[in-house]
Amino acid sequence: MAIQGVCPVLALPFTADGEVDLPSFRNVVRWIISLKTEQVMIFGVASENIKLTDPERIQILTALMEEKDGSSLKVIASVADHSMELAIERAKLWESMGADYINILPPSNFSPSKEQTLEHLRGVLGAVKIPVIIQHLPQAGGMDDVSDIAMLHKEFANLAMIKCEANPPMESIERVAAITNKEVDTLVGWGGIRWLEGSHAGAVGVQPGCSMTDAYLWAEDALNRNDDKEFTDRLNKFIPWITHWITNLEQLIAIEKEILFRRGIIANSYCRRPTVNIHTDELEKEITAALNFLKEVPSHV
Repeated sequence: MAIQGVCPVLALPFTADGEVDLPSFRNVVRWIISLKTEQVMIFGVASENIKLTDPERIQILTALMEEKDGSSLKVIASVADHSMELAIERAKLWESMGADYINILPPSNFSPSKEQTLEHLRGVLGAVKIPVIIQHLPQAGGMDDVSDIAMLHKEFANLAMIKCEANPPMESIERVAAITNKEVDTLVGWGGIRWLEGSHAGAVGVQPGCSMTDAYLWAEDALNRNDDKEFTDRLNKFIPWITHWITNLEQLIAIEKEILFRRGIIANSYCRRPTVNIHTDELEKEITAALNFLKEVPSHV
């Protein structure tokens, strides 16, 4: 059941009227499975989770579970509620619907104290039996010290992973390994822009957006062969674009969907408001270059 390697966060397509486009979403999932991807996350930032209703979330997870039936794909369902009570309720629901892992985005609105954040995490960890991943995202207002999160492994055996999104993440990754005696694994977040360094520090996987999953898998092939030079060469063919796009998360989300649309995977690149304009000369040039590059990415399947 372990999460290892490339773990894309699924984009959520909408129609031109801003409604959830389930057929396009199902197509994204089928494409991801066709690439032999081993795991995905839904309801992350890249899924536009904060712009979804609860009934929509249930529809989406139901569709994902139906599409992955019969495959080996593992599903991580994220819980991002600010309220501990709501987070517990949602985590239990995702578990009952068949999610393999729960991801917790700790609360950050109104600057909760360390004690309040840990209470929230303890509540969710204790409410489910399946493995749990906790995001450490200090630049978005989360807890600064990953050690406080890692220490929870002494209380909860189902704390399986910490997604280290400090920039750079290497110190956090190494501290988690030291504190937990490597009993808790780590993922590299933030688009994988520090993937190589994170891997050397001990991270077992990366969690980017999904529009370029095949490129990440292509790079991973070299990493798995311990060929750092080839891995770096492959990563450097596309990670500079990610590094630029991720400076604004709404921009990254919109570009991810534009790429999926132009690749013929989803029917529309609509983003729910608020969003940003990505149709500038600079971004258009980068998107076009990325699409041309993706046409040349060898299939690892």
